Amino acid sequence: MIIFDLETTGTNVFDAEIITGHFLAVDSKFNLRSEYVIQCNPWKWSYEAEQIHGITKDQASKYKKFSEVYPGLLTWLQAMDDDQMWMHTNAKMFGKLTFYDHAVLRLRMMDMGDEPYFEIEKHKPYSTHTLCKVLQSHFNFEGFSLDLICKELGIELKHHDAKSDTFACYEIIKKLLPMTTLEDLYNYEREVENESVGTIKKHPKKSRKLSSVDRLF
Repeated sequence: MIIFDLETTGTNVFDAEIITGHFLAVDSKFNLRSEYVIQCNPWKWSYEAEQIHGITKDQASKYKKFSEVYPGLLTWLQAMDDDQMWMHTNAKMFGKLTFYDHAVLRLRMMDMGDEPYFEIEKHKPYSTHTLCKVLQSHFNFEGFSLDLICKELGIELKHHDAKSDTFACYEIIKKLLPMTTLEDLYNYEREVENESVGTIKKHPKKSRKLSSVDRLF
């Protein structure tokens, strides 16, 4: 599996740009296979986001553009030859569950062409947020943000640092995934989406023309 976290310029998946990303490749026994880091100088900047992740515009200006960085990431992902991508955050959009980090990475790779886009597309996304939701009866989570989960599980975390967040997800997966199955996670997420569909049917909206961004869902 690939486990990763991104720090970006915002929370909107459609225009957020990647600043830093930390990637781990882990085998079926949760042994660490490989590690990869990207650092990018985005075209746009958010001082609000800077307050969260702590990376300054001056720091980021010393990084390369994503167009220069992505080939190395693409080569690494192809070499790892995996079909799962794990991250923490998920959210409901248009009645579907989307995974923020995965969605941002897909869109930025889509900008780079078909080969990088389909390399991301072949990975099934999974979320430690969902994992903790499925197993919440076994723990006393105060909430499902990464910091609160790590607090309950005794995992060290420097929140909103891509490396720390990624390794925290790695520890969560090692501790919790043996307690359930990927099928249980899938079924839980479909139940969440079905609840959303019920809400949408009660409040129908006008149909919209589909565009390339619909490939996200």
